[in-house]
Amino acid sequence: MIYRSDDPRLPNVLDKELTGEYEDYYNERDIKYCPVCGAYEPDYFYMNDDEECVGCYECVHVVYELF
Repeated sequence: MIYRSDDPRLPNVLDKELTGEYEDYYNERDIKYCPVCGAYEPDYFYMNDDEECVGCYECVHVVYELF
C-alpha cells in the first residue's frame, strides 16, 4: 500500500513493518515450487497417470529419441 509522507498513519505502518507485525501478502504455503527442480512459481506442472508430479515446464522437455 502507498502512503503519502504527510499521512498520520505512516509512523504506525513503518513500525509494524520493521517489527514484523505487518501482515505479509505472501504466505509460505501460497508459494508454489517444483518438487523436481525447485523452480519457484512455475506456470504449470506435468503429472503422470498416478497423479504424481514429474516436473514443471522448466525441467521437463520434449525429446524425440530416447537414449
